[in-house]
Amino acid sequence: MPLFGKRPPDRSEEERRAAEVDLERIRRGGIPLAAEERLRGAESSGRPFSSDLSAKEYALADASGLVAIAQVMGSSVVRRGWPVGSGMYGAGMYGGGLQEIDALAEPWNLSRERSFERLRHEARAAGADAVIGIEMRMQPFLGEPSQLELAVFGTAVRETSLPVGVGSSGSASGSSRRDGVSGEPRLSTLSGQDVDKLRRIGAETLGVIGHTVVVSCGLSPMSNRAMSGWWGNQEMREVSFAVSSARARAMDEVVRQGRAIGANDMVISMLGHTIEHGEFDSPGGYTSHYFIITMNVLATAIRLGAHDPHPAPLPDPVMSISLGA
Repeated sequence: MPLFGKRPPDRSEEERRAAEVDLERIRRGGIPLAAEERLRGAESSGRPFSSDLSAKEYALADASGLVAIAQVMGSSVVRRGWPVGSGMYGAGMYGGGLQEIDALAEPWNLSRERSFERLRHEARAAGADAVIGIEMRMQPFLGEPSQLELAVFGTAVRETSLPVGVGSSGSASGSSRRDGVSGEPRLSTLSGQDVDKLRRIGAETLGVIGHTVVVSCGLSPMSNRAMSGWWGNQEMREVSFAVSSARARAMDEVVRQGRAIGANDMVISMLGHTIEHGEFDSPGGYTSHYFIITMNVLATAIRLGAHDPHPAPLPDPVMSISLGA
């Protein structure tokens, strides 16, 4: 029944067709047509625009030759399916083994990929050469852990001093897939101040790279007994190793992504993990414990030596000491 007993007004045929077009664009990873039209020509429209930059960021970016155009964003909501046939109930839960669960990591990587692609789509529509100060927010959708909502926000900028494409061999979407198309807006999670510092040492941002790894680990019989014991402090070695392994796997992937777009360094903006605990009755008559570790990494790929220091090299640090009168 309609809310408060009121029937919503019928949409016209034109409105229904427009809604169908927008849904199809979203299915393909794009943005609604109205949003794209609003962003096109944003720089030359003369209308006020919004920005995530602080006053200091805005001033430094402008002095560095990056003129803010518009605020851009991208978002995606993904429902996590049941990991059938993923090996979730294999070695990672029994006998102290370790198992990577791709089916649980895929929603994170899919949501991040689509969010960054939609942000880049908005930046392209606005005629931007780069996006700086990107923030990523992740949270359960409607409070449901099985549904992930990911949103990214940033400020689209136009390059006015360096040749467009200097130091860039392509673009990154923050996912494991790369299109390698030259001329795409360069994405960066770094602040305006940090981007300015990089340009002053001759470095340039190339794109956002990131990856999520999910692993499960089960405890050995000895560690299972320790979970219900009261004696002394004991390290849960299986869990410690699983966290370290998840980090190593995630970092290996972002390094691969960075090399794929021509980066020779990166700046990590997020490296975090969560640990979920579960238990079940084992055939031996004792309680077996297992843990699921989710490791998230997000970084900005950079190229050192991409151009001469701009607009001027960083000055040498100076220390001032006052000895008083």
